[in-house]
Amino acid sequence: MGDWYLWDGSENNGPMDWSEVGDRIQRHSNPDLIRVWRDGLVGWKTIAEALAVVGTGSLGAAKLERADEAPQSPVSRNIVAKHWKGEFPLGISYWVVGLGSNILAGVVIGLLGAFTRGSHNPTRIFVFYVLLWSSIACLCIWQFVGTWRSAQRRKGERAAMGKRAVWAWTAQFMICLGVLNAVVVFVRTAIPQIAEATSIAFMDDPRIPSYSIRLLNNGSEIEISGGIKFGLSTDFEKILNASPGVGTVHLDSIGGRIGEGERLSAIIKSRGLDTYVEANCMSACTLAFVAGRQRVLKKGAQLGFHRAAFAGDDGLDDSAERSIYKAAGISSSFIEHALVTRNADMWSPSEAELLSARVVTRISSGDEYAFGGTGGRFTRDDWDKVLQNSASMYRALKQAYPQTYDEILDIVTQGTSKGIARAELTGQARAKVTEIIGKLLPLADDSVLIDFGKLVIDQYSAVQAQDGAACYRYASGQPDQNLIKLIPARLAEREVELNARIIMSAQKRPDPVSNDRSWEKIRAGLNLRGYTDNDLELLNGKSVGAADYVRYCDVAIALYREITSLPPTEAAGVLREFLS
Repeated sequence: MGDWYLWDGSENNGPMDWSEVGDRIQRHSNPDLIRVWRDGLVGWKTIAEALAVVGTGSLGAAKLERADEAPQSPVSRNIVAKHWKGEFPLGISYWVVGLGSNILAGVVIGLLGAFTRGSHNPTRIFVFYVLLWSSIACLCIWQFVGTWRSAQRRKGERAAMGKRAVWAWTAQFMICLGVLNAVVVFVRTAIPQIAEATSIAFMDDPRIPSYSIRLLNNGSEIEISGGIKFGLSTDFEKILNASPGVGTVHLDSIGGRIGEGERLSAIIKSRGLDTYVEANCMSACTLAFVAGRQRVLKKGAQLGFHRAAFAGDDGLDDSAERSIYKAAGISSSFIEHALVTRNADMWSPSEAELLSARVVTRISSGDEYAFGGTGGRFTRDDWDKVLQNSASMYRALKQAYPQTYDEILDIVTQGTSKGIARAELTGQARAKVTEIIGKLLPLADDSVLIDFGKLVIDQYSAVQAQDGAACYRYASGQPDQNLIKLIPARLAEREVELNARIIMSAQKRPDPVSNDRSWEKIRAGLNLRGYTDNDLELLNGKSVGAADYVRYCDVAIALYREITSLPPTEAAGVLREFLS
């Protein structure tokens, strides 16, 4: 019996003599796979290596030579096929092929990413993910199978030598771990990404709400509301092209696709438009907001920031978001905070933080803009509920004077649906309220009249402390929205509550009695304060010079102080006569 061992690519044979080795090699379909060994040789040898040791003097050696010289299969010379069949040594398969294929995969992924980067075509994005994960799956299978087969061959070689194959077993164990990890990655990442891309490309992206675009304020403003989804930027640009008067973009969105947000950002920036948020602008919506020439936030509105769901979710990654924020002049620390916020969370900075980081240009009451957001699409019934819940004055008005209330409700409903500026709309509604309150005030209860006089003193004083000329306009019955803004919120709330009391207490009163003696007391009190009859005449003057604006307001405040300091019944009588 011979002392040779032969490994044919799948199993170990031997011992056998040299002639039998030659016969087996000649019958084998792929001699390049065969390795031989006998005692005294260092490791398994190829046919050529064995011939160099044995020599060519025997018939068996000649057979070996012919087998060695036989044409090799083209497949065996192919690196991909050689690895797949496990023909490479284990070290080459595990380290060289593994590392090289991973580098190649990185290049391929980069090329696929370049194919879709900045893309706004849902089908292209779908193709990207299918190609990406199909390539990764094929690569993993090729790597794992080829390395596993190489490890199997290594185990056979070591067994023929009577040695353990620790490295081969370790490699196969690592392959098992690799397979498990690949399955986890595919389940957690590949399947969700492909499913998401499918819904975007073929199902109209159902996870994101539909969007709407409408013109406001005689075509000077445009509103985008709903989800930031594919097709929005195209439709937005079409409307802009047909509406050259647009200067401000209202944004009201929970967010959506980062790529579409980038596209909106580019359009807004290129046209030099202002941006305004009345309610909420979250996630991808903020990319459009920061592109505004002026970026205005209504007091109480919110901006929300976080990073994209996953890098390249629609052709962009964090670097694209970062560049958009940076180009808007936002501070680096703010950008870092925004982009480290998990996608599942939402960071809503305070107004002070937004102003400090230069995200927002200014905070506004919103009066200069049209009603946007949900308010701009409310029905008459919706606005009825809003007014009834907002103040007791409207509840009282609806109960006591339903016709006047309906007129106010019509003003609000029609004005918001047409996109009239908030200040103009509020002024129209306020004028209607002022008209009815002016008629009802002389008919109110005594206590209500006295409280009205005290409110006038506080309001005039508050306005005068800020602007004497504005106080004159307000006291002389020329209020506008800019003047009303000067009245502190607490006094505005007092006025609304007092109006409700006026409405509910108004009733027909007896004819007023003479208040001559009361007016004598008032004049005497004014004289003690340094005011003359000529000063009182200012209040009746149809034309007051700018030099007397401050004096006018001083006299008006002093007059109401004197009236309200009288005994209650007497004060109410004077006010009823004065306000009639």
